[in-house]
Amino acid sequence: QAIVNWSIEPAQAIVIKNARQIGITAPIFQSHGFGNIQYVQAAGAAADGVIFPAGRLLVAETLSDKNPQKALLADYKSKYETKYKENVSTFGGHAYDAFLILTKAIEKAGADKEKVRTAIETTKGLVGTAGVFNFSAEDHNGLDKNAFEMLTVKDGKFVVLEK
Repeated sequence: QAIVNWSIEPAQAIVIKNARQIGITAPIFQSHGFGNIQYVQAAGAAADGVIFPAGRLLVAETLSDKNPQKALLADYKSKYETKYKENVSTFGGHAYDAFLILTKAIEKAGADKEKVRTAIETTKGLVGTAGVFNFSAEDHNGLDKNAFEMLTVKDGKFVVLEK
């Protein structure tokens, strides 16, 4: 009743295009790895309606001003796109978050690796591109399902999937 395509580029675009070319109209679900507008462009009009989970970076401009991520996402997106002359993707945001988490931990704990690990494990409420991080000794991911949105492609752009 649907296609789940858990692959990487270029297969993501190829599967979408081929499915539509042979007349398959079932919903197509991609992994979070679809979070780069270049993949949408590679699939062309066939990408409209594709559904995938992602952080809010890809739809930053649509967020409410009350969203705790909005200011950081807008700033990151603006700086990235100005510097690199390309659309932001979810992947650069992950690297940014990793550096942010490490920097904050070193500022708090110094350079001792055990103290840095403890500082990371006690980090709460750190706003990043992927969500608001809340780490613990048991949770080294720091994000829960509320960090994600289900996105879709509409007219060649990422938008939040209407519920």
